Amino acid sequence: MNLEYIDIEYLNDLKVNIQSNLEYYKSDESWLDSYFEGQEWIRQTKIRAHEVDLQLPQTTTMHFDYENSKRLYTAFKGLTITQATDERLWVYLTHKTFWKYMRKRWSVESYIEKGSAVDVIRERYFFMGNRDRALIRNGIARLWWYGYVSYDDTREDPFELTRMLLSKLDIAQSLLERTFSRNPLITKSILSVLVNLEKSNGSFPDREQFRSLMMHMNQLGGVTILDSYERPELEALVTGKLEKIAK
Repeated sequence: MNLEYIDIEYLNDLKVNIQSNLEYYKSDESWLDSYFEGQEWIRQTKIRAHEVDLQLPQTTTMHFDYENSKRLYTAFKGLTITQATDERLWVYLTHKTFWKYMRKRWSVESYIEKGSAVDVIRERYFFMGNRDRALIRNGIARLWWYGYVSYDDTREDPFELTRMLLSKLDIAQSLLERTFSRNPLITKSILSVLVNLEKSNGSFPDREQFRSLMMHMNQLGGVTILDSYERPELEALVTGKLEKIAK
């Protein structure tokens, strides 16, 4: 199939009318066909992708992010970085293709009661203002990016690092909200060290230790060119820093 996206004019219409459209976001069926009835709001790309069904969340804790990341990234592996940072694609997918998933994952009713529904919709169904964070906050884009920064076809299980990335919420958040996170070489090096630590002695950095590591990597990226490092160098750098933090 060819991927489709929403025309920018209609995307902007939805974005400025979130508050007045809250009732639509409580619908169990996608509503854009009727909302834009008679208008050519859909555009088609030449990007080929496989059809994919996402596993619907069952409870507030059973989200299946790992399984869904595998499915989505495998189906959309052909996306370029430019295409993967295009809000028009992901807004179409959150509002149309994967509407039922979005309803299960981020049902707006509970957020309406808390008075935060508009913010949640803007964050999960669209792109928020901070572009780096937006990519892992949008409800569908995040699944692709999890795969992009961790998929390693040199491993027996190419998604082994993806499993590590999503094994703890702190890892995904602390790692992917950094300026260096769009470079898969860096993210895979960090995740590889974590996998090796777990396999070797079952040890694992706690929340504060991992955050300290991410702060160090972020600061290092400000004074050196991390992109120039080879993977063994990056893994040695991460291992050495974790050892110092642990002491």
